[in-house]
Amino acid sequence: MTAKHITLEALGEERGTYLSHKLDRLELQRKLLGEEEVFSLEYLGGDQVALACLGCEKGKYLSHADGSLSLQKGRPGETELWTKHDQGAGNVAFECVGYNRGLYLSHAFGYIWLQNGYQGEGELWTMHPSTSNYTAYLTAYYDKATACVQELRAELSGVSILTAQHDDPAQQLAYFVGSQVFNTRLQQNPLAIVYCENADHVSIAYRIAIKHEIPIRVRAGGHDHEGESSGTNVVTIDVSKINHISVDPSTLIAKIGAGNRFVCLTTKLADENVMIAHGTCATVCITGFTLGGGWGPWTREKGMNCEYLKGATIMLGNGEVIDVDEGANGEVPDLLWALRGGGGLSYGIVTELRIEAFPLPDELIKFELHWNHYDEREEYPQGDFPTLAILRAWESVIQAENTSKLIGTNLKINARPAVESFDYTTITHGCCMYGYWKGDKASLEAFVNEHFAKLEPVWGIDGTGGTGSSAKEQYTAASGLMSNWDRESFAKVNAKLSGLPQGAPIPPDEDDPAPHKITSRFVNQEGLGQDGYKQLLLSLTSPLVQPENRSLGIFTYVTLGAIVGDYYRSPKGKNAQSAFPYKDKLYTIQYQAWWNESDKNHQYPAPSQSSEVYTNTNLAMDWIDTARNFNIPNTSGAFISFKDISIPTRVYFDKSYEKLKAIKIEHSKDPYNHLRTRKTII
Repeated sequence: MTAKHITLEALGEERGTYLSHKLDRLELQRKLLGEEEVFSLEYLGGDQVALACLGCEKGKYLSHADGSLSLQKGRPGETELWTKHDQGAGNVAFECVGYNRGLYLSHAFGYIWLQNGYQGEGELWTMHPSTSNYTAYLTAYYDKATACVQELRAELSGVSILTAQHDDPAQQLAYFVGSQVFNTRLQQNPLAIVYCENADHVSIAYRIAIKHEIPIRVRAGGHDHEGESSGTNVVTIDVSKINHISVDPSTLIAKIGAGNRFVCLTTKLADENVMIAHGTCATVCITGFTLGGGWGPWTREKGMNCEYLKGATIMLGNGEVIDVDEGANGEVPDLLWALRGGGGLSYGIVTELRIEAFPLPDELIKFELHWNHYDEREEYPQGDFPTLAILRAWESVIQAENTSKLIGTNLKINARPAVESFDYTTITHGCCMYGYWKGDKASLEAFVNEHFAKLEPVWGIDGTGGTGSSAKEQYTAASGLMSNWDRESFAKVNAKLSGLPQGAPIPPDEDDPAPHKITSRFVNQEGLGQDGYKQLLLSLTSPLVQPENRSLGIFTYVTLGAIVGDYYRSPKGKNAQSAFPYKDKLYTIQYQAWWNESDKNHQYPAPSQSSEVYTNTNLAMDWIDTARNFNIPNTSGAFISFKDISIPTRVYFDKSYEKLKAIKIEHSKDPYNHLRTRKTII
């Protein structure tokens, strides 16, 4: 049996109408709108054919029985068969076979019926062959896309809109630059990038996109590690220009536009002598950070930033812009609860956050402690300090109840190549502890001497607490207190530890876009235990990590981000009304693989396919895939801010998942689920 895709056009007075089928109905339709008008001509021997619907009615056949026409599932008998009479020039008549032989598929005056005998050309049809509907689909999409861009430009004439559909080379270049997200491993090509400047712009851009059936994405800083803040053939609604900031001095509520990046936001807040529980990467935007939870250097003392979200302005799935705020007596509406760590986009497009700030302390020091340095070739960690001893000391510190001045901390452990004889009690890895210390230099030195003196760390300090500049001055200085706690840029590596004087500031890491891949999990409340330690360190001692990686600008490591501390041990933290589901965990484990593009020792793209950069990068990504499923006792879950598309969505939201789905359905006003990506709640 062979098949041929056709459309049937009526002749005579009905020329220009087509035999259509949709939702169990047959009708004559004035224009071709899609593949529901297309049939498959299935030959069943001789001149006998079956007319099978395609598209949404695939599997149904044009049937005839007792003088009536219908769409019928399957072919139980010959009532679905026809004899095709070719009248020449592509004109055909279809005669029923079987009991209804002699009746013909007829059309006139907008109706379709079975008619006895030829009464005129009204019973004839013209067959338009169509070997594939894909061309028609692409044509229809092009028409919709063109109309969408034209309407965006007409309705948002004062707004910057970038698209590849532009004759000006400078504008085309701006489009391709604007298309790049933070993870340069991913490259998308949006239909249009709309740089909205207020909530009305967002609503207009959104309504136009869905009117023309074009998917939307929302981007602020573009730091979604899986690139879901943009896409190909979508309208990317960019909110980076919605960057207003104001602080109410009586309530300390900060009104923050959705496009604010920490590098500017923290400075402006410090000018007002306040701060929020910000993140560690200067180029991250406040919105995605908060909606994902909001881990950072204040987490031990203040908790996740989402716990301080008091209100938001949000555009819902019907284009309506509303305010949702905490009640006067602390009542938390469901939609606000969902925005507190329930992930981005699912419930609407946020254009403003209202976050409760806190007064800046007088003293604040950002510090780093380093162990097991790499040699000048960046190949092997030098030192005699077992990673297990460093990890245990760090764990002890974050779980202690007398370490309140350590308001937040991260421990980075570099992965290394496999060794012949692995012993988790003696294996060494390059390690760095990052921390924020709310106190003076003397108290920090006493803390380090008490907990880490036997491990002899190399120090690095930003800020001098009570002996020099204040916390406000540190945040507002040119170098500031903002830098990435965990990423290494190859250009900085040698400067960091080569001849660094005791106590000298360590140069900040860069936050430039770069290709990378990550995954994550949490350590449970009971801690890793001996088996957990062994498996974690085994995952970091891998044949997938090559000795020359660091010299090529390829970095593989984990960062352990402390959650446990004063806030989540307190009644306020334990009873916090937020969707963030992992308040009871000790810390995050974030596996990371980065490779730099601009260093002189690393050409990208590489000059040949045999380049060890390509080979080693693929192995580094394999290491991430292996780590995702590595058996590490006493770990669970995953952190949506460290997005890995291979982790099931339910895992990210855990015990909040079912409630978040219900809130999405009830409150987002998005019945057609326009507000979606691969990792939205549904």
